[in-house]
Amino acid sequence: MASKRFTNLEEDFYPDETKAGEPTQYLPNILVDADVLVAIAKKDDSNHTKALAISKDLQEKGAQWYVSPFTVAETVTVLSYKVSQKEAKAALKEIRKLDNFLPLSLKENEINIADKWFLKQEKKGTSYFDCYNMALLEKHNKFLSGIFSFDSVYARNGFNVVK
Repeated sequence: MASKRFTNLEEDFYPDETKAGEPTQYLPNILVDADVLVAIAKKDDSNHTKALAISKDLQEKGAQWYVSPFTVAETVTVLSYKVSQKEAKAALKEIRKLDNFLPLSLKENEINIADKWFLKQEKKGTSYFDCYNMALLEKHNKFLSGIFSFDSVYARNGFNVVK
């Protein structure tokens, strides 16, 4: 399988905006956080059942899933620590087979958006990778419907979280 290149969406790619409450003809585009992928792979994760149910619902609605350049690496690293290296390897192989995870990244000159989000955070243990996701959500706010995550940092910073 050919490797997917990370996408930098251009403004003219965004669909036309609709009025609030007006249905749209476009499928939802969702950014997926690593905690969701961990929850799906780790059967004893407290969010495992919820992650599977939301994932199924999103798939039935035809949602397109996007991930940052760090999401897969973060996922398999957490699985390696919390489950096993064997399970992390299996998860990596499965994720790489999926066609419905499209990579999305910031341009080199846009990294400062992620830095800005990180510098705004006050809570100890804030992940830079979550701030990178917030930068993607800010940059592509007309394109991305929200983020699929169980991490409270996104809602706390005003982003739409898939429930």
